[in-house]
Amino acid sequence: MLLRLLTSLVKRFRKPVMIGSVQANKLVLDQIAERGDDGTLERHVRHLAYPMRGEVAAGMDRVMDLYAQAGFEVSETQYRNGVLGEHYAAVADDDFNTLTEGLRDDLERMGWEYDGWECAVLKAEEL
Repeated sequence: MLLRLLTSLVKRFRKPVMIGSVQANKLVLDQIAERGDDGTLERHVRHLAYPMRGEVAAGMDRVMDLYAQAGFEVSETQYRNGVLGEHYAAVADDDFNTLTEGLRDDLERMGWEYDGWECAVLKAEEL
């Protein structure tokens, strides 16, 4: 019982993983690895961003410009007046981690929330 209590306390005060961080990206990579994908092949990737609630956010046009400068195909989302950026990239390398961390930081300064990324899972037998 004491162990359960200590474990519960540690979980409560543990610093959450920041979306777009190396640690968060590793969690996604672990999930796709369970499906037989090591993340090293280029694939379709989608990045989402939304204005932060209760914050004065930069206009959508500034976020769309940021995504376009990153080389993304950009569109608006129906959900929460967000922005979607799409491109093709490998997701298991340092360049990708640098990209996601940079997006998170730049968007936060603009009053937007980087809501992470998603990608296609590529299995070796499908190639």
